[in-house]
Amino acid sequence: MIRPGSVKICSLRKVEHARFVFDAGADLFGLIFVPGVRRQVTVERAREIVCAVRAIDESAPLAVGVFVDAAAEEINATVRDVGLDLIQLHGVEPPGMMAQLDAPAVKVFRPKPGTDVGEVRQEIERYLGAAIPPVAFLLDGYDAGQHGGSGTRTDWRLAAELAADFPIVLAGGLTPENVGEAVESVAPLAVDVGSGVETDGAKDSAKVSAFAAAAKGRFGCLGGSR
Repeated sequence: MIRPGSVKICSLRKVEHARFVFDAGADLFGLIFVPGVRRQVTVERAREIVCAVRAIDESAPLAVGVFVDAAAEEINATVRDVGLDLIQLHGVEPPGMMAQLDAPAVKVFRPKPGTDVGEVRQEIERYLGAAIPPVAFLLDGYDAGQHGGSGTRTDWRLAAELAADFPIVLAGGLTPENVGEAVESVAPLAVDVGSGVETDGAKDSAKVSAFAAAAKGRFGCLGGSR
């Protein structure tokens, strides 16, 4: 479902952001349903954003809902109400939960600095052993005070080792300036950005376009682009 060389723009909050994502040629966009965080959107606003994206083109980027330790019933209700294509899980959701969800899931890991790659590999394999495994695994930068979106850079060396064997989405500290290097260093399935394409806390259309162009240009050199 996530094609090689994909670009995801996360934490959209305004309907006009739909045009940013589409014009940049992004493949996925994220909507955050985590209570209390700055980039949270309501179900109503999320539905408006999704409808705006799909009104531009039915084959538009996929809508991804971001959750942290929410109940399966709550997630499924949001999937139905908003029209989500994918679910992104940032908490400690167990492997068995994937079978309870009404859309494919991406499981997120935030390895602490110094974490041995074998530990992360073991966790990924535990989820792959589930009746319905995640479709990909997102690696985000570690921040003790947040579940993601902090702009903390992920360990690219660890990510590269994992990306050689698993469908890895690279996030954490990516910007238009470094995403090309990140793609070349890690060779992930996809890249994901939120704060790295913002100016003063708001999505910046020029940065969104620059990020997508830089990522897809480098993915193209590796043989994986839309």
